[in-house]
Amino acid sequence: MALWGNRLQKQIKWPFGRMEFKLSIVFLVLILLPMGGLSYLSSERYQRSIENNTVTYVSQVSDMMISKLDDYTEDMKKISIIPSYVDNIIDNLKLSNDYYEKAADPEADVNEPTSFSRNAEDYALVGIGEKIRDSIYFLNTIKQGTNTIYLFDNYGHPYSVVRGGGVRSDLYDAYPKWKELASKAHGRPVLVSTQEVAGPNRSEQFVFTVVRAIIGPSYEQIGMFAVDANISVIAKFVEDLDRDTRGTTLIVDDAGAVVFDSEKKYLGQVLKENELLEKATGLEGSFHGELNGEPVLTIYRQSSVTGWKILITIPEHELTKEALKTRKITELTAILIIGFALIISLVLIFTLTRPLRRLVRLMKQVQNGNLDVVFPVRGQDEIGMVGNAFNRMIMRVKTSMEDVAIAAHRTRVAEIEALQQQINPHFIYNTLEAMRMTAVMNDDAEVSDMALILGKLLRYSIGSGMETVTLKKELEHLDMYVQLLNFRYAEPFRLIYPEQSLDEEMPMMKLLFQPIVENSVYHGLDESKQGMDIRIAYEMKGPDHIFTIEDNGKGMSEDVLQRLRSQLDGPAQPGQERGIGLRNVNERLKLRYGEAYGISVDSRQGNGTKVTIRIPLR
Repeated sequence: MALWGNRLQKQIKWPFGRMEFKLSIVFLVLILLPMGGLSYLSSERYQRSIENNTVTYVSQVSDMMISKLDDYTEDMKKISIIPSYVDNIIDNLKLSNDYYEKAADPEADVNEPTSFSRNAEDYALVGIGEKIRDSIYFLNTIKQGTNTIYLFDNYGHPYSVVRGGGVRSDLYDAYPKWKELASKAHGRPVLVSTQEVAGPNRSEQFVFTVVRAIIGPSYEQIGMFAVDANISVIAKFVEDLDRDTRGTTLIVDDAGAVVFDSEKKYLGQVLKENELLEKATGLEGSFHGELNGEPVLTIYRQSSVTGWKILITIPEHELTKEALKTRKITELTAILIIGFALIISLVLIFTLTRPLRRLVRLMKQVQNGNLDVVFPVRGQDEIGMVGNAFNRMIMRVKTSMEDVAIAAHRTRVAEIEALQQQINPHFIYNTLEAMRMTAVMNDDAEVSDMALILGKLLRYSIGSGMETVTLKKELEHLDMYVQLLNFRYAEPFRLIYPEQSLDEEMPMMKLLFQPIVENSVYHGLDESKQGMDIRIAYEMKGPDHIFTIEDNGKGMSEDVLQRLRSQLDGPAQPGQERGIGLRNVNERLKLRYGEAYGISVDSRQGNGTKVTIRIPLR
């Protein structure tokens, strides 16, 4: 699991270490993020600028609209004071009051308005009504937008001049409220918010009203004046604003009654719980909210004259429409610029890193042992300098390796020659000792034969200076060595060759078999047996030659075997006798063919010893 974890970690970390990734991060940090952030901040700032400009513009327009409404209502209030200064109107109202005072039933409620007299004989009343209407007719022509002017005596009898729309059907219902407001105002004008009224033809319309008590010369109230103005007067002021802002306008009085509504949803109603009104605190300001589930920007102003508050709501999608267009254009432009910069940057990144990647691949080949590589230098920049240094380094490495190979070859030759010289004195000493003992005991011609064979052995071992011989010559040398052994020992030594035919021209390392057989004779000879059989076997296993030399001697214990195996690959120890020939052969094989080759030893006490030799086919 740990191994797989390390591999996974390497795979995850690998892309983040590449130079392309690091340069891309630099590109993102230095180009993409600043450009993206600048585009975003610019669009946001532009949107806020549009909102601020819209608030400023709408505030100015609303101020103008409030000013116009204030002027209009002020004019209506000025009209309402005229009857108090026109003697004809005052005289006619006094006549109406005197008439109804005399005609009134003493038990009747004078505050309850009565209907017009339909008695044809009542010419006096008709004359009074005509005089009053004639005296107030001019008032209805002073201000455009006024529908009807009403004049009431103290007994609530109305006299009206109609300009458009007719007399309102709820006149007698509205009179008590008007009278109460006018009486409390003590001669000051009172502005009544929008009401829905119906004319004689039952056509519905919305009007707002100015009422005022008429005060006589003696400061007594002699009647009441009321004038209705059509809501269309306000609509004219609002239409242009709504068209410019693509929003809606709501006008409410200080009691929350709706004076005007662009959507005609709340006209004449009292908005007790309304989110926009709750947020519209103070004389002026703006805020974001929701209207019918849609985000809106609300700008409000309150008239210091009428107390009416104007709320202009603009849907945010209308407010930000142009900003969104500008943002899209800005973002598209930024994306195009960033894309172009990205393409140029990627081209530059891969142009700069391609030679480095090629250099990395060449280094990996060198790491795997291939020194026949050259980095193509195409310029004199930093990459070209690195390439030149790499090529010079490879040349120096190749030269150094050649020098090392030559030195190693010379060392190997010297070591092999030294090993051969190490073996020869030992062999000569043993052979001469055998010849001496034979001469002493026999005093015959065997000495001559032994000397002849010894001479051949000496010429083979130290002559010609060659390191390799054919298999045929190596086996002939082994035969002569066994003959000398048979001269020395009374029991014959039998050399048994492989049953299959061998390639006699097979190249062999000189003195390969003889030291092994010598080790078997001097350390494995069992005196209880008649002589010793030494069997040589051969097989080809994969890309290697396998020779085995097996004797039927006394073998060795497990401890001795382990000690011998440890001595094969180690340096010679002082006083060491067993296995010196085996160690020399093993060292020569490894020096010539490599660490994968050499000899191995197997043995059991009383069952002989087997030595396996492994050499390559080539």
